[in-house]
Order: sequence, then C-alpha cells, then structure tokens
Amino acid sequence: MGYPKGVKAAKVLRKQHTPCIRVNVKLAQDSEPGRSRAILSRTRGVQAVIQTFPDEADRELKSLFLIEINASDLKSALKELRSCPEVEYVEEAPLRKLVR
Repeated sequence: MGYPKGVKAAKVLRKQHTPCIRVNVKLAQDSEPGRSRAILSRTRGVQAVIQTFPDEADRELKSLFLIEINASDLKSALKELRSCPEVEYVEEAPLRKLVR
C-alpha cells in the first residue's frame, strides 16, 4: 500500500501483527531521542513504535509517540514505562470511531 504523492510515511518500527492496545507516550525533555525510542521498542509487549510528528522541528512535538502494546502485556508494560526516567507520561489512547 503506497502513500499519495508528496505524503511521507510515518516512521514505524513494527515487530509483528497481533491484537494491540494503543498507548500515547511523551518522552522527557532531556531524554536522548534515539536511546528513548530504543527503550520504547524493547518494552515488554510493544509491537510498534510510531513517532506522532516525525518531521516536526519542535522538540516537544517530536517527543510524542504512539505505541502499540500486546493486550496481554499492557499492565506490565505501562508499569515499566511509568518507572522509566526517559518517559514523561504514558496513557492509553482513547478509542476513536467515526460517527456519521
């Protein structure tokens, strides 16, 4: 599946396809982006790490991520991420649906 001409693909690190829960993560201001991204990807149950604004120059917007966590590992992954000094906050992403 391609993207329309002129649209850049989001930088996605995807491990495997399994049912997941989406979680919003904001990295701490003083965290090293490459190291922090590696920490997110190594967290138990994480299936994908998606930088919300990959081409943004603003440091705060660049620190936002959406990660997909295997549903069975959600509780332990949230606990692990919340104890990590590189993570400012982590929360389950609200479910979204289109209402017509």
